[in-house]
Amino acid sequence: MDAASVKRCIREAILKRGFNGACGVASFSDVYNDLMPVQRKEVARICGNSLSVLLSRGSVISIAVFHTENAIKSINVTRDGRVDYEKWNFYADEYNLLNSVLNDVCAQLASVLDGVPLRATSELGKKVRSVEEYYPFAKISHRVVAEHAGIGARGRNELIVTKQNGSAVRLNSFITPRKLDRDKKGKDLCDDCRACLDSCRILLKKEQLPNYRQQCMQKINGLNLRYSVCGICLKACYENGSWRKISEQKADFIMQK
Repeated sequence: MDAASVKRCIREAILKRGFNGACGVASFSDVYNDLMPVQRKEVARICGNSLSVLLSRGSVISIAVFHTENAIKSINVTRDGRVDYEKWNFYADEYNLLNSVLNDVCAQLASVLDGVPLRATSELGKKVRSVEEYYPFAKISHRVVAEHAGIGARGRNELIVTKQNGSAVRLNSFITPRKLDRDKKGKDLCDDCRACLDSCRILLKKEQLPNYRQQCMQKINGLNLRYSVCGICLKACYENGSWRKISEQKADFIMQK
């Protein structure tokens, strides 16, 4: 299968499950070299004897599935002056569903393409005590893969911001020894936007905090939703972020050229 066939297969698999999404291809070596040391160690363990081949010509496919608007709008909704946590669980449930969709799509891809299907990261907040323990559990950074595969670029909330759905996206990755045509690395879609930062006191002060990710994890667990999620900054990005305007401007520029 060439890159175009792989992408068509992935998009059809996502649509059949009732969602929209995107996919892209990155160089395995570029992704591997951009990972944290602990993640490189885990990826090397997973790849085993195939690591040298992967480093020389392998690819990593980034698979993205977008949250629905209904789920995004259920985040942090108030009713009669109180947060409606049961409504918020609509987003939490979709988060879990999208992870299942991503894992299913990766497994389906493994049936037609040689390689290693990874798993979407989920529920790790309840399995680890600190963010440092999270990284080896996660195996790989799907965000790093997504950046290199052109799905989007890292936003100020450290999530991947896409041109189609802001940062309201879930990710998974598939490692293959095939040398597929690679996509260009994702470009910044935030510019001077501060929507996500202004929505969360932790993000707003992340540069001053010794470990804002740890506080973020504690806040998420404190919400006691059905799954370890929050989504406040994601919703702010989706509703008020600059990604739509910047994406439209870039599209207009390409058309004019």
